Amino acid sequence: MKLEQRVSLKQLRALVAVADTGSFTLAARRLHITQPAVSMQLRELEAIVGEVLVDGRREIRLTLAGETLVRRAKEALSAIELAGIEILAGRGVAAGTIDIVAITTAEYFVPRLLAEFGRRYPDIRFRLSVVNRAEVYTMLDERRAAVAIMGKPPSNMAVRRIPFAPHLLSFVAAPDHPLAHKRNIPPASLTEERLLLRERGSGTRDHIERYLKRHGVNALRADELGSNETLKQAAMAGMGIAFLSHHTFSMEEAAGHLVRLDVQDTPVEREWNIVVRNDQPLSLAVTTLMNFLQSEGVDLIGASAGASADRG
Repeated sequence: MKLEQRVSLKQLRALVAVADTGSFTLAARRLHITQPAVSMQLRELEAIVGEVLVDGRREIRLTLAGETLVRRAKEALSAIELAGIEILAGRGVAAGTIDIVAITTAEYFVPRLLAEFGRRYPDIRFRLSVVNRAEVYTMLDERRAAVAIMGKPPSNMAVRRIPFAPHLLSFVAAPDHPLAHKRNIPPASLTEERLLLRERGSGTRDHIERYLKRHGVNALRADELGSNETLKQAAMAGMGIAFLSHHTFSMEEAAGHLVRLDVQDTPVEREWNIVVRNDQPLSLAVTTLMNFLQSEGVDLIGASAGASADRG
């Protein structure tokens, strides 16, 4: 049975899409064709193979023959994609798919960066995951991400860190908070305040703990609320003082829903970094992304960080 002489790439893509999504409807959406077209491709493929490949109507299941063909189809499609990438690379054109992971705070600006990157380099695609810092470390360690966008890189892993933009963090509160319009607030004033914190292990939590320790502040009341959005909502509701990245609250500050407190030695300035493994060869696509972030990152995300850095 010489499948290679009769099977088409369209048929293989239809089979893989059905296997990945578990649905003919979702497979059709992924491939941007109609559901009947997906069904027709699979029927033709089954006729060529002489085996049922997909079993079940409501719950899609692959037969043994289907599993075998899906595995080999993915290898073939990947090889063809890689060949195209290598051909373009030979012409000096960056192409391919980059697996990117970013910490949760970066979700406020990474889409803007990738949107502009995509416009300039249409042959490069990306898969973006937004997770907490611990999961970023795990994805780098397991090689599930080629590039990480984060603050503090892992210390137990051989990585390369390339700073590309400043990262400012400040204390914020509701406009009617007693400290909202005071100037040059000493850190000791935070002792009696109710502080709103991210979960342990997050970069933002690490930054505020280091700030408080450096200034000898032992907060008497602190609540752990989790996400940046929850902290913002709690601060706006008058629940207490939150410590947040400027990227997360620039719109709320501009709208007058939050006020950045003039606490001494703030904003705390850190760096946004591109992080890659030392032992992982960099594709032309990854190198192109790194160069783009280094040259354009500050300008593209500076508006959101800088707007709240200047007091009116």
